[in-house]
Amino acid sequence: MIDVRFNRGLYLPAHDLWLDPWDDQPCAFVSHAHSDHIGDHREIIVSEGTSRLMQARLPGIRQEHILPFDKTAEFRGLRTTLLPAGHIFGSAQIHLESSEGSLLYTGDFKLRPGLSAEPCTWRPAETLIMETTYGLPKYRMPPTETVMREMLAFCREALEEDAIPILLGYSLGKSQEILCALLKDGFTPMLHASVYRMTEIYRQLDPDFPSGYVRYAANGLAGKVLVFPPSAARSLMLQRIKNRRSAVLTGWALDPGAKFRYGCDAAFPLTDHADYPDLVRYVELVQPKRVLTLHGFASAFAADLRQRGFEAWALTQENQLELLLPEVPGLPLTVDLQTPPDQLTANTSAPPDPHVEQFRAFAALGEQINATASKLNKVELLGGYLTSLAADAPESLPLAAIYLTGRPFAQADDRVLHTGWAVILRALAVVSKRGIAHVRALASTYSDAGKTTFELLLDRPPAASFTLLDSQRFLERLQTARGPHLKTEVLQQQLLELGPLEASYVVKILTGDLRIGLREGLVEEAIAIAFGASADSVREANMLLGDLGEVATLAARHSLHEASVRLFRPVKCMLASPELTAQAVWSRLDEATRFEQRPAHEAAHLFWIEDKFDGIRAQLHIGAGRAEIYSRDLKNVTQQFSEVARSGREFTHEAIFDGEVMAYAADRKLTFFDLQKRLGRKTEDDLFMGSSDIPVIYRVFDLLWLDGESLLREPLTRRRELLAALPLPVGMELTSITLVHSAEEVDATFRDARIRGNEGLIAKDGASLYTPGRRGLSWLKLKKELATLDVVVVGAELGHGKRAGVLSDYTFAVRDDLTGALLTIGKAYSGVTDDEIDELTERFRAITLTDNGRYREVKPEVILEVAFDTVQPSKRHGSGLALRFPRIKAIRRDKTLADIDTLSFARALASPIPPAMSAPPS
Repeated sequence: MIDVRFNRGLYLPAHDLWLDPWDDQPCAFVSHAHSDHIGDHREIIVSEGTSRLMQARLPGIRQEHILPFDKTAEFRGLRTTLLPAGHIFGSAQIHLESSEGSLLYTGDFKLRPGLSAEPCTWRPAETLIMETTYGLPKYRMPPTETVMREMLAFCREALEEDAIPILLGYSLGKSQEILCALLKDGFTPMLHASVYRMTEIYRQLDPDFPSGYVRYAANGLAGKVLVFPPSAARSLMLQRIKNRRSAVLTGWALDPGAKFRYGCDAAFPLTDHADYPDLVRYVELVQPKRVLTLHGFASAFAADLRQRGFEAWALTQENQLELLLPEVPGLPLTVDLQTPPDQLTANTSAPPDPHVEQFRAFAALGEQINATASKLNKVELLGGYLTSLAADAPESLPLAAIYLTGRPFAQADDRVLHTGWAVILRALAVVSKRGIAHVRALASTYSDAGKTTFELLLDRPPAASFTLLDSQRFLERLQTARGPHLKTEVLQQQLLELGPLEASYVVKILTGDLRIGLREGLVEEAIAIAFGASADSVREANMLLGDLGEVATLAARHSLHEASVRLFRPVKCMLASPELTAQAVWSRLDEATRFEQRPAHEAAHLFWIEDKFDGIRAQLHIGAGRAEIYSRDLKNVTQQFSEVARSGREFTHEAIFDGEVMAYAADRKLTFFDLQKRLGRKTEDDLFMGSSDIPVIYRVFDLLWLDGESLLREPLTRRRELLAALPLPVGMELTSITLVHSAEEVDATFRDARIRGNEGLIAKDGASLYTPGRRGLSWLKLKKELATLDVVVVGAELGHGKRAGVLSDYTFAVRDDLTGALLTIGKAYSGVTDDEIDELTERFRAITLTDNGRYREVKPEVILEVAFDTVQPSKRHGSGLALRFPRIKAIRRDKTLADIDTLSFARALASPIPPAMSAPPS
């Protein structure tokens, strides 16, 4: 067969010929004139259409061999034929024959006939090299006629409503397909300058290409359909068009939420590439002896072909993923990417040095897990990997366990990378040499920083040596680097030394999410399977240590029993289960009494009630003249509440307390809104250094460790006994408890707690052990909603994370009784389903009054029923009020603007301010 190599493009060494290379080369075949395929080569083979378009896009002097389609010519010892590819006008495949065999290279191609490109043809060949952009079975495009019909209907409806329809498609190829359909249906397309320039070349080369389109003119938009490239979607030119409707045309429109990702009103699945059925059909038409796949889902499609009986391999780095089926789970096989793919074989005789390719093996494991749907199979894969790692490189086991959770460091570790997307973006732009705009566009397509990194660095060879210990040293350098510029330099340097697979997983870890369908609980189960432990013992050790890496090490040594709470290593908080009514709380207590068969008089002493405070749950660790405060997510917040730490340092014992930090002044109890002002404080010298403005106290309600002894296995009554005997310093106070004997007493105690300004009640079983991180029935919480408000949405904002492309955060208002004005009172994003968010996003885009980028003011017509904990005074909102913990209870489609609640009603619900006190309420 013809010898083929890959190095930033396909290379035929026997003939010194490149096929669509990424870099400028002495001699190359250029399949078509898209910017990612053309280059300043000295000598090229092209079709006539590509030659003309390439001169317009990349002027220059070069030797051109222009071959008509289907005509064979001798070139460098090869019988060379160009075949139409059907991708865009002039796009070509190249068919090569020699004494070595035959080869067909498609470049980008499409079997379905289009309106503006020559129809695709094919020839048999021993080797088929093909692009596989849509190489997954889910990418099955609807008929082109159906897509065009929907696109035309979109334009027609927009024009009927006096809106300006805007269609977004690449200026070369997609735009010409769009305007041919528009002209055929009687529309007048108005073209962006870049689209207009390419279309004029189409007309020069093809006298039959339709006319009737015009160039963009800002004063002549009425009745026109605008055709623009996607890069102009957010341009001022379009933003100035107030009444506009936009739609993007792309094959990725098949993915859920595509229109939100592209920021359009609609998305239509129109593509210039072959979809999955046509990729399979093309292979069957050519009947090759081997298939080499490129781009998109090359690895997955090659695997599909092998199942169909074809010899098929993905070129470049992805071969590593396909051959990762070693006898020892988790260790990669040696693959020489310079070897011709027909000679690629798995080297199963001896695994490589477990250290040299260690991080690559970790990344490859992640890809295997991502491709595995079954949770049981995921756990088995992980278990095998961890077993092998513990045997060959035990010092790396804790790092792998931590990385599998998506974290760079253990959960209990105080270190934070402070490496956001801006740093990653700049580093990728430099390393890939693609520029920030290109990286940003690719990132918006994938919505996955790891996949974006893999695509950008696809041409890079794997790292010569990059171990898990190397990765940890890199993360430590990155963490200690000060400022975004220095962090960017550190990241750039590391990415330059990595292949695409390793780099993609480094970036995944930096973002804190591997996105491979793995959660911490599955890693815990895998550790249990790998080392013959019970899942419960692994979970308990992880709750105690907050360090899954250390848990894995203990499990490998069969020493999980050594896991214990320690000073300055926070454990997860024990949680309470919610109940809605006082009767439900009492029924649970009564049920527990009967289940444990406790005498009634004993039960009365074993159950008690405490106030649920309106503060921040925090553990206070004290020992050796040191005091540290940790939030419920195990973050160190000592700097934010330094006066509590100072009080702790006056304590004469070593201890770990569980309690609540509360904002409190001598004359009045402050609210959580006041406490929030302290949360942004970093150091004593920050903006919030005037701590006397927002003083805090620490309310202690549990004791987890005392003078070297863990109390987690002691009942609550014993822990409370020890706690009550301790001399707490000023600034730390013990909570009061109340014994109750009926549901009525629970309800009365709840009302008293609300009058004291607290959230509600916590009911506790005195026999309960402290179970970190668990929400059982030993502790119950009662938090009644005061009421609900019917409000109107006046602003909608793009969300974050998986909701980054949809309008999911809603600012809402009530009506002023006197003036009728709408006054904001809060903002909420929880309580609605993904389907409801999609529905609301479409609605708010349609009724937008002012688009300010992430935030848009909307016409006040969507009514929500909002529940909340309390109403508090606030200067942030026009109403002078704010809702504590607002959550959307329902979308009230049955109500109109006239039905929303008034400001006076909201004021009536405001929490009463307790009378002046000289000491904190109990």
